[in-house]
Amino acid sequence: MMKTLWVIGATLILMDFISGMSEPNSHDPVINSKLKNGRGLPVFHGNVTEGSRVVQLDQPLKATDQDVQGGARFICGYRVISPRKNIPFTVELLDRTTGEAQVKVAEGRKVSFEKRKRYKFSVIAYDCGQPARESNRAIIFIHIEDVDRFAPTFDKPDYEVDMEEDRLYDPLLTLHAHDRDRSKQFKEICDYEIKNPYVPFTIDKNGNIRNTQKVYYKDRHNFILKIIAQDCGGKPSKAVFVNILVKEKCRPQWTNFPEQIQYLANSGKQKVASGASLQWCDHTCVPDQVTLQMQLATKHIGKGCDRDTYSITSQRKLCGANDRSVDLLPSPSLTTSWTQYLPTDDGKESDQVFYFDGESNAVEVPENRFNHTLRKHFTIMTWMKHEHAELKDKKYRKEHILCMSDGENMNRHHYSLFVHGDKLVLLLRREAEDASDMEVFKPAEWRWKIPEINQRDEWHHYAISMNFPHVQLYVDGNMVIPDDDNSEVVDDWPLHKTNKVQDTKLIVGACWEGGHHKFNHYFRGYLAGLSVLKGKTESERVIRCLNNCQENLDFSALSAMHSGTTVSFNREMTDFRIQSKNASEVQALLREVHYINSRKFPTPGRRNLTVTTAIHCGSTEIFLPVVQSYILVRPAAEPSITIRGRSTLSSTVDKLKAGVPIFEDINISVDFAVENTEGKVNHILGKDEIQGDGDHNIELGKEEKLQLKLEKKKAKQDTTSKVSDAQFILLDSCTVKAEPTLDLLHERLELPTMIMNEFNMKIEGTQTREGLVISNADNIENYILVLRGIRYVHEKDTAFRDRSFHLSCSSQNGRFSSNVMDVKIMKSHEENNVVLPMRAQQAVQHIQLPSVSGTSNMAIGSASPNVGMIAIIVVCVGFLLFMIILGVIRIRAAHRRTQVVQVEPEMEWDNDMNITVNPMEQETHPLHVFDYDDGVGKSMRDDSDSEDDCSSYHDDEDDDSSDEETVPKKELEWDNSI
Repeated sequence: MMKTLWVIGATLILMDFISGMSEPNSHDPVINSKLKNGRGLPVFHGNVTEGSRVVQLDQPLKATDQDVQGGARFICGYRVISPRKNIPFTVELLDRTTGEAQVKVAEGRKVSFEKRKRYKFSVIAYDCGQPARESNRAIIFIHIEDVDRFAPTFDKPDYEVDMEEDRLYDPLLTLHAHDRDRSKQFKEICDYEIKNPYVPFTIDKNGNIRNTQKVYYKDRHNFILKIIAQDCGGKPSKAVFVNILVKEKCRPQWTNFPEQIQYLANSGKQKVASGASLQWCDHTCVPDQVTLQMQLATKHIGKGCDRDTYSITSQRKLCGANDRSVDLLPSPSLTTSWTQYLPTDDGKESDQVFYFDGESNAVEVPENRFNHTLRKHFTIMTWMKHEHAELKDKKYRKEHILCMSDGENMNRHHYSLFVHGDKLVLLLRREAEDASDMEVFKPAEWRWKIPEINQRDEWHHYAISMNFPHVQLYVDGNMVIPDDDNSEVVDDWPLHKTNKVQDTKLIVGACWEGGHHKFNHYFRGYLAGLSVLKGKTESERVIRCLNNCQENLDFSALSAMHSGTTVSFNREMTDFRIQSKNASEVQALLREVHYINSRKFPTPGRRNLTVTTAIHCGSTEIFLPVVQSYILVRPAAEPSITIRGRSTLSSTVDKLKAGVPIFEDINISVDFAVENTEGKVNHILGKDEIQGDGDHNIELGKEEKLQLKLEKKKAKQDTTSKVSDAQFILLDSCTVKAEPTLDLLHERLELPTMIMNEFNMKIEGTQTREGLVISNADNIENYILVLRGIRYVHEKDTAFRDRSFHLSCSSQNGRFSSNVMDVKIMKSHEENNVVLPMRAQQAVQHIQLPSVSGTSNMAIGSASPNVGMIAIIVVCVGFLLFMIILGVIRIRAAHRRTQVVQVEPEMEWDNDMNITVNPMEQETHPLHVFDYDDGVGKSMRDDSDSEDDCSSYHDDEDDDSSDEETVPKKELEWDNSI
């Protein structure tokens, strides 16, 4: 179809062309216009702007032809005629039938108002006849319209001017700008504008700057005005800055107090005002008392300041808290899943922060995590930032932080902790089995009216210790002294026995109504570190320790104080006061105030610092201008934690039954990528630090303990002075995730509990089907020891399939995470005909270890299921092994009695001498009979073995006693490994 149309079109064009050649061209084209000049020529006027191509004419440009046939009736084009060369315009035919055309700037040409404002030229049209005939001449005038191409520019790149305070200027300064455009519209400056909002200055159209009100040095030392100029076309200039310096009159005040103090992480103490001076201008008055107060603002940082960054469990251990406390809101992990759907904050504080919306989200604490019942002695602690809810019908609703209630049929609250308006309320109903007298009222509800409850956007720590019927409330580590205004106690009956309720629910963030099967009384705000200690109460010392702030002000220049001068701090050491009779002494003591942040990775950002000073002069008290400064804490170099080790292991079924170490060659390194770019520490302990057989954890002898300590010391000494930061990196969690999940009926992961107890490690472990989590803050060396001691045990022959473990570790409560290291365990199909004898040899070696180290007693680890049975097996198998070896030796002795020993030529023996070697008399080092891939063999090696590559420890495991003798040629030489 398309081809047909093309053919038809081409045919028509060809016919027109032939017709044009054949038809006569009788008439000239004619250009007509509404305007004509004095000679009767048509005139056109047009405009074109700089940068445009099409000329806008005042009337259409057309040419007509009276011919009616052939090509002569069509207009073929226009020609520009001008005595001047390089006319940058062309006429483009739009329609040859109507003869309409358009004037355009020629391709590749430009017009500029600055170069030429007007153009005049003539055009003629010609038809398509053969020969072509031309039209009359038309005159075209084109005016170039200027474009605002250039922005105004100021005479100077910036300005600076001084002004005295408490004075009006008219003018203070006059600015001038100019424009490179040529047209009047665009070259003139029509306006000046100050872009700063709310400044006491104005500028008029002539560039005169005036101040609209008096300014004072105490308010502002200078003003930096951002000013632009605009030409009459509205094009703005680049901003110019005018720095107006305010000169002050002499007034009593602090001078040279830094506006900000840069604090680098881990830099220790840093003075906040080492060059501050107290300026006193009134010489007629001699101060008789000066009082100074410096306040450090930290409420906006985390939970009120930089506190410990480790988990709440680790903090309790560091503070010496009772280890029976249970965290009801732990960070989600393999072992704790009930908090995984709660909204959390983006940051990493000392414990995970969870958000409760007051409408829908709450969590139930599993009973296997925490037995619900509370009796007469307990401590509840939590961090809380409460979002005050709006009133409904002028009544406050209850918001439960913690609630234990009936699971079904009834709505009784056994105990709860909730917010009610401006009160914190603890409810504790006596249980029926505890109530000796069911008809006696006793305290059941304690209410505290405290302002901290509804302080918006502020964290507070609450600790409630119950020694029934006495209760103590601690807010931010300080005990609340009860009085008639802030506390109230309500008595109630005990709960009665009922058969309707079979179970209870412990809910965080709301309360469960078992009778209605729904949640109610939702809490609105943030919670963190919610824990309960049952059966005991936490000491006040521990509660205070948990609230300790890692950043504060510090003052140690007590020796510089004179008589009559006092200094004091608040408990948090964020409010420092000096009182003295001498102004110069106050100045000297202020210069000795330091800021310190002992947190290893402090929260970067700003801490405002406020200094207020009052001077008594007789009966007059003069307050100096308040000094506003801030401490800018710079971020620490963040560590990058890297785990390295073998990715595949191969093991026989027997070894899997005994337990195989899955991370025995693991190394953990820490790199600092930000500031300490050269700082790198690689905590690599010796490969054979922790050893044991497949079924037991063994007690280390003195030599093994000493060797282990030496290896740890060596690993620490490898840390160079450039990376001292890495020495303080503590891991607080490592997760071993099993894939697929573990079948705990016949497989498990075992921790080296004996090693952990021997070195009093803070590390704890929890195992589930998903894997193993070890936690609590401890140094990298201890984590490496524990990880290397983890064994995978699989006790069922036919059920084992290749499986994988994924290891990852973290520090600072997940703030810094390591890579994920994958280890795959594959089943080895080697036959091991002497596995039982070799295991017996290893067991014998374990029993011999104490004698080697000089220890008389040997304690088998708690992992042993039956010590007596093992001892019997060891004795029997040992005897069997002895008989087998004895038989083999006798057979080989008889076979070798006729063998001749080849003697080296330099030995002065008779070459004809036959020497019979008695195998019973041949010395063999006892280590030769041990499997070097198992635990004991490794522990007996020389220290130099630890320098070998990991693969060198996996020799052939299965020695067949029926094969030919495979004793190495150098068997009679001294073994260098001894």
